[in-house]
Amino acid sequence: MQMSRSPGSSDRLHGPDEPVYTISVAARLLGVSPQMLRQLEKEGILEPARTDANARLYSENELMLLRHVFSLMRDRGINLAGVKLILEMEEQQRARESREKVGAGAPEG
Repeated sequence: MQMSRSPGSSDRLHGPDEPVYTISVAARLLGVSPQMLRQLEKEGILEPARTDANARLYSENELMLLRHVFSLMRDRGINLAGVKLILEMEEQQRARESREKVGAGAPEG
């Protein structure tokens, strides 16, 4: 049985910000232990969503962030404090670029 699809509909089952991956699935996809993900949460790197039963759920975007974190730690040898600083600087840069885009679209007066 084939379901009909509306024109322009996506093949995605969920959006990149929707928390759908349990901690065990996220850990498996990232090649780390669930304990490592709990430690990063404890250190304030990210705060996953929680179910009514208090289980952690991660979104695709959070998995991408974690992949970046592990790359910095494994490939670059940066410790957790350094990773937190880098993430803060990257967020500040994104915010600055966003403000510049908004300012560039405003009429000059």
